[in-house]
Amino acid sequence: MLLMVSAGEPSGDLRAAELCSELAKRADIPCFGLGGDAMAGAGVELTAHLADYSVMGFSSVLASLGRLRALEKDLKRQCLARRPDALLLVDYPGLNLRLAKWARAKGFRVVYYISPQFWAWGGWRLRGIARSVDLMITLFRFEADIYVRRGVRALWCGHPLVDSIPAPSPGGQALALLPGSRPDEVARLLPRMLDCVDLMRASGDTREVRVAVSRTVPRELYEGAAQRRCSLSDGTAAALPGARAALVCSGTATLETALHGVPFVLMYRTSSLNYLLARLLVRGVDMICLASIAAGRSVARELVQGDATGEAAFDALAPLLADSAERAGAVEDLDLVRKSLGPPGAAARAAEGVLDGLAAEFRDT
Repeated sequence: MLLMVSAGEPSGDLRAAELCSELAKRADIPCFGLGGDAMAGAGVELTAHLADYSVMGFSSVLASLGRLRALEKDLKRQCLARRPDALLLVDYPGLNLRLAKWARAKGFRVVYYISPQFWAWGGWRLRGIARSVDLMITLFRFEADIYVRRGVRALWCGHPLVDSIPAPSPGGQALALLPGSRPDEVARLLPRMLDCVDLMRASGDTREVRVAVSRTVPRELYEGAAQRRCSLSDGTAAALPGARAALVCSGTATLETALHGVPFVLMYRTSSLNYLLARLLVRGVDMICLASIAAGRSVARELVQGDATGEAAFDALAPLLADSAERAGAVEDLDLVRKSLGPPGAAARAAEGVLDGLAAEFRDT
């Protein structure tokens, strides 16, 4: 069996690497395609590196449209030349949904791992998923339920972060800043987070401040943190242990923070165009914090766009840093997030689902 894999973002690269490693334990399945260093380390033959194509937001996609179209054309060419038994598409819906539709029309089997967040911004597209995807593997139970109700074959495998963060971190007093893993995200968020640090230090709070540094972000974007004598930590896994509270970007970082047992405040800022388009497209959700959506209730305060300021962050963090009832309630809420993500072994269950799903499809042909 031969699989073509497409993962165009750092988080998808990690999840794809985990899944490909689990598949390799069960069968001889060479994999090739679009990915990053994690996939390469898992034995995947990279024919394109995600560092050249990772974008965030509508305006960034528009600016990179030429390169993304060229990438899509090249992946299709590779698919036709090498004739994989199936495509394994991981997140990255802007490209991967088009690949799914094209691949099914060409007679290829399609497995999609990590569902696009259609429940937030494109529920009407679920009909297209049913026609383009043979098996949808989701990280969240509610997503699988949505797909099954729409006639899509779906499997909930749970979230792999439960394996990598098996228990809350020991308590500590540091403040963790998680500004994101993309340059434009860090450029917009980190200065506001550092404004909060300035206010804390002006108030006499001299606790350690750790900034989670991403290897995909130019080092110069962290110069402001270094000038303020913040510790530069190698990713979220180094920044969160021993933290008392955190300021966190949107997305998977909120799940990581919740699993570490660290109360947090979410901060989100994007360009005016991206924000306007998101307001027009997003329907049916009143929270952007992924940890809150998974838990089914708000587990963190959200500071969005114009509200994402240093002053607002300083005010929101104060009760989380103190021995307050609000802090105690926040810690309890984080346990709901862990329970919602399922038991350990998500990647292994996903691998079994891929093999079982493809076997069933081949039996049907």
